[in-house]
Amino acid sequence: MDSRPGKSLVATLVAVVALAIAHWFDAGVLLEAQYRAGTTFEPGPLFYLISVAHLITAAGVVALALAAWWSRSLLVGVGYAAVGGFLVLLPATVWEFATGVNGAPPPAPEPIATALGNWYFTLATGVTGSVFTLGAAMLISGLAVIGRALRAPRREPVAEPATAPPPESEPA
Repeated sequence: MDSRPGKSLVATLVAVVALAIAHWFDAGVLLEAQYRAGTTFEPGPLFYLISVAHLITAAGVVALALAAWWSRSLLVGVGYAAVGGFLVLLPATVWEFATGVNGAPPPAPEPIATALGNWYFTLATGVTGSVFTLGAAMLISGLAVIGRALRAPRREPVAEPATAPPPESEPA
């Protein structure tokens, strides 16, 4: 049984969970701590939580890289590179295609501009930008897995050696 579908599924789940945890912590927990610090003028646990956010981001980078490499799947590599590239280029894409300059309409059609803007403003609400950092890790990991898959020699299945039939017993 080939375990690649299972490994690909695990790599995909690792990516989804890492991005979800990073976004939740960055845009939820840290933003709430930042709001409390701004209203009370006491930083409280904000600085400790920022350190935890950096640790979560670093752990996510390592988990993504290991999951992608372990999967040895070209499909995972392409998926990681596509999603990571989208996340890394999202800020530039939004400001280039989805925003108008000096009141001019955006160059992209309205539904595309709105969708890009919604994605960006949802992900950019975090304090540390951890989702974009994980996107960069996904892009690099995906490219590494693609390179590994393309450089790997094609292995032909090895034929089982033929077994000789058991010797016939001679009558005594």
